[in-house]
Amino acid sequence: MSDNNYIRLQRAHPRLLIPDLEDSEDSKTLGPIIGYAQEPLLSLAKACEPLVLVVDHISGYITEALANTPDDPADGLTRDESASIRLYTMEWTGESRSLYSILNHTLSTADRESLRPWFKYLKLFLTALAKIQCEPPTIVWRGVQKNVSDEYPLGRELVRIIESSPKGTEKQRERKEATGQTSTLSDSIQIS
Repeated sequence: MSDNNYIRLQRAHPRLLIPDLEDSEDSKTLGPIIGYAQEPLLSLAKACEPLVLVVDHISGYITEALANTPDDPADGLTRDESASIRLYTMEWTGESRSLYSILNHTLSTADRESLRPWFKYLKLFLTALAKIQCEPPTIVWRGVQKNVSDEYPLGRELVRIIESSPKGTEKQRERKEATGQTSTLSDSIQIS
């Protein structure tokens, strides 16, 4: 059962939530992403080759992500796996849209075929995320530059489908607000 803002989910794995399709009345429910898991695990540069025509300036950002990633990351990931997460969280400068923005938009479209160029990157990125140890439940705060409180009804649980890169801690957010850099807290997400 779903309404305009909520989708009932089942936990299939500590990191995997799947839509409860039996109870779904929503024809907009997106289908699963099929095919990326069969891709070989490649270096970040090789995994991003199909994205050269999709993501502006990706080659330079790959170089930057790798340059800022240690050869032997402390979290047990390979350098390329760790750099794939770093690449996802990076903000592009100038007019170009960042990788995460383009990927999230592509993930939210019903045309699953448009994801095909992303398969090699998704294999590396999701392999990296699956290797990271689960932390105890925590609340992640995310700020935006506008008041979106009316979009989140009080007392209703919200499940975020789009990946998001939180920037800073609650203390950093409070410091920005205290210094006049306005932002309104848009949501908090319980991660478990």
